[in-house]
Amino acid sequence: MNNILLCGFMGCGKTTVGKRLAALTGREYIDLDHEIELEAGMTIPELFERFGEQEFRDREHAAVAALARRIGCIVSTGGGAMTFPRNVSAVSPDDRIVFLDTPFEVCYERIRDSDRPIVRRSTPNELRRLFETRRAAYQTAASVILPGDDTPDNLAHFFETYLF
Repeated sequence: MNNILLCGFMGCGKTTVGKRLAALTGREYIDLDHEIELEAGMTIPELFERFGEQEFRDREHAAVAALARRIGCIVSTGGGAMTFPRNVSAVSPDDRIVFLDTPFEVCYERIRDSDRPIVRRSTPNELRRLFETRRAAYQTAASVILPGDDTPDNLAHFFETYLF
C-alpha cells in the first residue's frame, strides 16, 4: 500500500484523523485542498469566486493525479474529490481510499459556520441532500469504510493496527 486517502463529507474528520495517523506512523501528511491552494496561490473560496467550480475541480483532479506518483502519504481529500470517477481512477492501484462515514448531524455541526463555498450557498436541507448523494459515491470509491463517529485517536489507532 502506497498512500491512504481519507474521503468523506465536509466535517467528517479527515484532517484531524489524517494528522493523527501521520504522527503515529511517521508518514507524510498531505491536505489535498491545501496543495491546491498552494498551486493556485489563493484560497479555495477565492478560487471558486474568481474562476468557478469547474476550475477548482480541474485543479483538484490534477492534484489527485500527482499523488499517484508519491509513496507513503496520508492524504485528506476534499469533500467532493472522491465523488468524481476521474479522480478515483487517477489514484494508484496500490493506494487505499478510506471513507470516514460520519453522520450528517455531526458533519453539519462542524461546518455550519465555515467559509466553504458550498456551505455558504446552501441551506441545511440542501447540504443533507448533497451528503446523501456523496455518501453513495464515497461507498463506491472506498476500499475501506469506517464509522466516523468514533474519536479521532481511536480511528487513527485502528488504522495503525489494521492497515499497516
